[in-house]
Amino acid sequence: MEIEQLLWQFGEGERDFSRLNLEHAEMMQADLAEINLSRTSLEWANLCGSNLGKANLNRSTLANARLMSARFVLADLRGADLSLADLSWADFTSAQLNNANLNSANLKQARLVDADLQGAMLCNAQLQGAVIKGANLMRADLSGADLSGVDLSGADLTRADLSGADLRGANLSRANLYKADLSFSQLHSSDFQDTLFQGVNLSQANLKGADLSRVIMREINLNAVNWSALEVQPGNETCRRINLQGASLSGAILQRVILTGATLDYAFLQRARLAKINLQEANLVNADLRSADLRNANFTNCQIIDIDLTETTMPDGSVHE
Repeated sequence: MEIEQLLWQFGEGERDFSRLNLEHAEMMQADLAEINLSRTSLEWANLCGSNLGKANLNRSTLANARLMSARFVLADLRGADLSLADLSWADFTSAQLNNANLNSANLKQARLVDADLQGAMLCNAQLQGAVIKGANLMRADLSGADLSGVDLSGADLTRADLSGADLRGANLSRANLYKADLSFSQLHSSDFQDTLFQGVNLSQANLKGADLSRVIMREINLNAVNWSALEVQPGNETCRRINLQGASLSGAILQRVILTGATLDYAFLQRARLAKINLQEANLVNADLRSADLRNANFTNCQIIDIDLTETTMPDGSVHE
């Protein structure tokens, strides 16, 4: 179908243009609200600045399309292919993107507030400056994605794959990270206030300088995580809520970290670097500290019942037998 004919029919009230081949179509700044383009091929199309609010794009193909500043408010993009598309500054507020393919898409400065991205694929997507707060990202694949500075506050990231993602400076306050995979991710200076960290994999992640105020951590994997310079301010009552019970912190870097009142019962801290750590009033019952470095550590008023200190370097520099 010729684009001129499509636009004329749309202007006359026709809305169903499903299953068409519209590859390389030029429809810049077109008002196509509520159009039905389901299963339509729009690969390499140019829809920059167009209004596709409430449009039906279910299972459509928009790979490599130019969609800068396009509006998809309340649109149905379930199962759509948007891989490699330029979606910078696009508005997907409350859009349905369940199981959509957004791999390697450019979503810089895009608005995805309250969008449903459950099961969506966002591998290596560029999301710098995007606003994704309140979005549903359950089981979404964000591995290797650039999410630096992104607002993900209140987002549901249950079982999401964020392995190798760049989340430096991102806002994840009040987010749900239940059983999310954050292994090898960059979390430098990220905001995790009031975030749920249960069953999270943080193996070899970089948490340097992250804000973990009022975070609840249970059953998490923190093997070889870098927490150097992480600080929970002393005297702040919220620091007493950090729960690392049973956490795996083998080889973790926690030098100079302030974790007063933390719960570390049954935690695995083998070979951890804990020099100058502040664990005043912390609970370390049955913790495993084999071969850890505790030089100049502060354990004032700690509960240290039944801990394993085999070959551990003690606060005074001696090695425990």
